Amino acid sequence: MEAIDSSMSGPLRKVNIPNPAMPRVNEICASMPKEAKTEFEKCYGRILDLLRIPVDPAFMRALIHFWEPEFRCFRFPHFDIVPTIEEYDLMTKWPKSGGVFFVQEGRISSDKVAKLIGLPSHLSILEGNGVVKGWKLSILEEHLSLLGHQKNWITFNKTLALILFGIILFPFHEKVVDHAAIDAFLAWDARSNSLVPSILVDTLLAIDLCRQKSGKQMRWCNPLLYVWAYTHFFAKNHMGKFPDPLRSFPRIPSSRKYAMAWKAEMEGCTENTFTWMCPWFRSSHVLVRCGQFSSLPLMGLRGCIAYSPKLVLRQLGRTQTLPNQEDFGGICFLYLRAAITS
Repeated sequence: MEAIDSSMSGPLRKVNIPNPAMPRVNEICASMPKEAKTEFEKCYGRILDLLRIPVDPAFMRALIHFWEPEFRCFRFPHFDIVPTIEEYDLMTKWPKSGGVFFVQEGRISSDKVAKLIGLPSHLSILEGNGVVKGWKLSILEEHLSLLGHQKNWITFNKTLALILFGIILFPFHEKVVDHAAIDAFLAWDARSNSLVPSILVDTLLAIDLCRQKSGKQMRWCNPLLYVWAYTHFFAKNHMGKFPDPLRSFPRIPSSRKYAMAWKAEMEGCTENTFTWMCPWFRSSHVLVRCGQFSSLPLMGLRGCIAYSPKLVLRQLGRTQTLPNQEDFGGICFLYLRAAITS
């Protein structure tokens, strides 16, 4: 679909893009033996690689500028794009799942997870007030370090995954693994419920809210969105040399620019220079609608949003057609507005 010029002129919004880097966790992970790393990847895909993605805040500010809430996609002068479940799934190399995770109101799994990771009872009490409760990153880092010294790699991997769930995949509160991320971790670890749709939903919800209000620090899985967008824009000369988006990402030459310079470069991209289907993508079955809904209404940890893969079938190796008006928009709401920003 060819995009229509919309109200994308003017200055960029003042948005703080948090840096998810965790030097202490990286330091602890350096002691992991090869066998432990292999087992971690087998259980949790490539999410550990997200720690090593150097997110460029200026690039992200420019990208967010082009989000169009009415159509739930990024709209540029010559094309529309949006991250999809299939792309996120291939990027993370998420293991095969036994269903999709759905939030269940009132269910907090901290006791079960504390037992899974061997967290002492005096440290397992959730801290915080109101709707925000969880475990501080510093507590989990110390526990992770202890497990590494004990060479208890099975429990080490579970603790490491929990940290990544709360700080990288669902980073809604600074240096806190909150109860929603704890529930999500248990859903995967105990029942193999896929978290990929939830990651995408909460990302799109945060961006949508970001376009409505400025001056906020928005939290979503920044590394994944950054790699997705950057490879679409700048991987064209690396076709066939980019089989693994997260581990191969540093091989794409990058430069640091001001956000306005990135904005101008994005505006200048055309259908001929844009990488429609990323070199790491392998076309397969794709989701385009759900039952009677013309789009895909997806539920995340923080809310629900409908997005329309029909708008971007060319990204998924399919023939692009002009969507109907009913394919646009759809439901979009937060369970609790305060729960996605800080």
